[in-house]
Amino acid sequence: MSDSYIYQRDIPVFGRSAASQIRKLVLPMDAGFRQALRTMTARLDAATAAVGEAMRNAAAAPPRAPASGRSSKGQHAPVATGRDLMRRLLTYAASRPSGAAVARDILQGQTLAAVLRRRPAELIEVMTQALEALERHKRRLPEHAEWTTAIERSRDALEPLTRSVRKSRLARRAMTPEVKAARDEWLTIYRAAKLLVECVLRLHGKVSLMPQIFDDLADEHHVGTPVDPGQIPQTGAPASA
Repeated sequence: MSDSYIYQRDIPVFGRSAASQIRKLVLPMDAGFRQALRTMTARLDAATAAVGEAMRNAAAAPPRAPASGRSSKGQHAPVATGRDLMRRLLTYAASRPSGAAVARDILQGQTLAAVLRRRPAELIEVMTQALEALERHKRRLPEHAEWTTAIERSRDALEPLTRSVRKSRLARRAMTPEVKAARDEWLTIYRAAKLLVECVLRLHGKVSLMPQIFDDLADEHHVGTPVDPGQIPQTGAPASA
């Protein structure tokens, strides 16, 4: 009766269902076990509610910082490259005739300093705006095709990074110490409830009801995963990678 694969998101459903089915199918079966079964279902209800509350609190809390510096080190290369590319693009645009207007259009009301502080997801948006500006002003920018290619390549390099960062933040937010403690307590009570219910069902020759009471036993073949758990001249085209 292994339940180590129960996903965190399934705990509220499994807990409520098991408590309801115990009251409906098992409690009337044996008067001698009624008090024990009532106590067990009450504890299961409380543990299920505690997991739900911990998960809601975790979802509302800001994401915690990574435990080590490895993540920020992995981000450095594509982010630094993207920021430097934007700086050089603006320098190039400003060097062209009527370039100040082109640079302002690329910046879309932002300052260069603000652009150079952007996080990966925001930097992608800035680059998308820059690509649109390059298209609008391509007649003023002889090397616009080279710049377009360079910006697109740098933006594409940032996409996997933003997905990885988002996933890591969600994982850190989802499995807080409070959620883990509530989940561990719920698993302890859920397993104890299985043992008590199996005891009663065995005494009455009805062990076959176990999958109807505990949803994780409904498919004996279920297999899952434990929960959580280059420089360029100022007036030239961008250097090729």
